[in-house]
Amino acid sequence: MKPLNRVGQRVVSFRSEGHDGAVFFFDGHKWVASADRLGPARMVAPGTVAVSVSGRQWMAVGGDRVKGAAGWRFVSPYVDQLPVNGDPVCFSDNPKSLKIRAKLDAYLDYYQECKGVAPSTVVLRREQLSTVGALPGQIYKGARLEVFV
Repeated sequence: MKPLNRVGQRVVSFRSEGHDGAVFFFDGHKWVASADRLGPARMVAPGTVAVSVSGRQWMAVGGDRVKGAAGWRFVSPYVDQLPVNGDPVCFSDNPKSLKIRAKLDAYLDYYQECKGVAPSTVVLRREQLSTVGALPGQIYKGARLEVFV
């Protein structure tokens, strides 16, 4: 298992201490609150990190400290891996993984050709993501890989 980032480690310790809640909110190193759901971003200051019990993390972005944040942006709960041969994620090299990555490359090229910009997010099925060897939120050639739920 990949090592959790600092906020992910803090949530694990909170759960072991018996704190209740489905989502925990952190402002830097400090725990701010917990809630039953994520809720609107305007309720927190920009830069606040929300972590669900399942480990998914969001950061409040935009807005200001008086009126609250403008929205939530998903961030990876895991410590980022260093690039390997220019590839930001160390993927599996089995035949199924290579086939999925070839289709993903073709999709990224097609999107770039049609729209003129690269997509910010690509959604894969859970089994495709695990076959490739990536985790939700990791970056592949400039696109964030997400899982279809």
